[in-house]
Amino acid sequence: MGFMKTALSLLISLCLITCAPAKSSYFGETSFVGVTADGEEITFANLAKDQIAMNVYSPDCVPCWKEIPALNLLYAEIQNKFPTKAIYMVVDPYQIVPDVTDELPFGQVYQLAKERMKVEIKNRNIQIPIIFMKKPFRVKEGGLVTGTPETLLFETKPLRLYYNFLGSISELTTKETIEKDPKFNFFRYQFGMESI
Repeated sequence: MGFMKTALSLLISLCLITCAPAKSSYFGETSFVGVTADGEEITFANLAKDQIAMNVYSPDCVPCWKEIPALNLLYAEIQNKFPTKAIYMVVDPYQIVPDVTDELPFGQVYQLAKERMKVEIKNRNIQIPIIFMKKPFRVKEGGLVTGTPETLLFETKPLRLYYNFLGSISELTTKETIEKDPKFNFFRYQFGMESI
């Protein structure tokens, strides 16, 4: 009888291990593609990084402007200390260009969005790389991202969303105050930049 219980326990354990669901994407993340201001196409699922942060920005969003110093600080730290991570500012060109419709081809909307973001980069001192997202990524009601600012945190292999940081990461302005901001440090913890 003891042998049967042991064999049954082993069989159940083996089944649970081999039948456990694999990590997978739930929001179509694996199809996320964007274009840099230089015209380079980026497929996020193919990036050789362990974690990716996508900060969703809009030029019409005041909290988005206010978090730029914190994003620039994070970008510099990630570049210098965390080579397996990446952070990008992403925009939905169909959302940031006034009076365009979904029927307009991406190339035309991209050019208009690029011009608008060129002004933003200059006026707001944006240092973080900007990516213009292609469909199916959209900022819209009922979608994954419904407003800005919002920062999506992804694991890779496969690319999948593991945390959605709503609102600004920090709206403080100096390095000293930003580094003490609990929201900023919570982001760093969630993105594996520090432990609690």
